[in-house]
Amino acid sequence: MTVVKADGPTYLDALGPSGPCRTLVPSSATDVSGTEVTRLSLVPPVYVDRALAVLRKAGAVPTAGMDALLEAAAEEFANGTIGGLGVREYEHLVSRTSGPLAVVRTATRDTARFVSLARASAGRGRPRGAARDRWDPAPGSGPAVWTRRGEVFAVNASGNHPGVHRLWLEALTLGYRVAVRPSRREPFTPHRLVGALHRAGVREDQLVLPPTDHQAVGALIRGADRAVVYGGDDMVARYANDARVLPQGPGRTKILVTADTDWQEYLDIIVGSVADEGGTACVNATAVLVEGDPAPLAEAVADRLSRPPGPPPRTPGRYSRCAR
Repeated sequence: MTVVKADGPTYLDALGPSGPCRTLVPSSATDVSGTEVTRLSLVPPVYVDRALAVLRKAGAVPTAGMDALLEAAAEEFANGTIGGLGVREYEHLVSRTSGPLAVVRTATRDTARFVSLARASAGRGRPRGAARDRWDPAPGSGPAVWTRRGEVFAVNASGNHPGVHRLWLEALTLGYRVAVRPSRREPFTPHRLVGALHRAGVREDQLVLPPTDHQAVGALIRGADRAVVYGGDDMVARYANDARVLPQGPGRTKILVTADTDWQEYLDIIVGSVADEGGTACVNATAVLVEGDPAPLAEAVADRLSRPPGPPPRTPGRYSRCAR
C-alpha cells in the first residue's frame, strides 16, 4: 500500500511476491527544487534473490483473456486511484521530479494506450510462419517455433521519461515473469503501472517491483534470464558483453548544419529536437554541429531555450484541478 500524507512526502512501498513491503528506514528523494517528495522503501539483495526465486516458480500470465486484462490495466493506469494516488496526483509528482506537466500528461495517455496494445506489439516481432508455441494450430504455421529464452525478465529502469516502461510490458505478455527496479528519481510511473496490472489480474508472484540501491542491481541482473539495463556509460560498459542483457545508454543524437543551409528555416526543428519531451528523452539532440560560424545559430537557439515552456512545478494554482 502507498500512503499519501497530506503534510509530507508520499511513501512508496516495494511490491513483492507476498505483497507490499515497507522498510524501516526508507530512502528520501527530492523534486527539481530540492524538496523531499517521496520516501521509497529500498530492499536488500536477499529480498531481490527471494523475489526472483518466487518468480521463477510461478506460471506465466495466461494468454487466454490477456487482451481483456491489458485493457483493464490500461484503464486503471489512465484513470484509477492506485496506492492512494489519483491520476492527477500521480502526474503532479512525476512533473515535480522529471518533466513538464504537459509532457507527463501526454505520456500518461500514450502509456495507457500501449498497455492495451502490448500483446499485439510483442507479436509483431514473430517471424511470419513461425508458430507461437509447439501446440499452435494456426493456419500457415511452419516448422519454426517462436519462443522466449528464459522465465524471468529484469529491468533496471531509468527515470527520465515515463515511456521507458513500455518495453517490459511486452516481456510480460510473452510469458516472462518480470521484476522492475524503479529509478529513485522517478519511481511513480513503474509503481503505478505495476499496481494497475496487479489490480487487473496479474498475480504478485508474476510481477514485482523491488526498489534497491545501486549495489543490489547486480543481484537483480544475475538472477534473471534476460534483462534490460538503463544507465550511463559505466553501466553500458559493465554489461556490453553479456548476451543476456540489453544495455540502454545515454542518447547522443546530433544535428549537422552544413554551410549551404539556411539554418533559420530549420530553427523550429532544431529547437524542438533539443527541447521536446522536456529535453529528457534519449532521442533529444545533445549537440548541434555547424559548418562555419556557429555563433548566430547558437544565440538563436539559446534565446528560444531561455523562454520557459511553463511555470515551475510548485507554482501555486497550477494543480488546482488535481484529483484529491
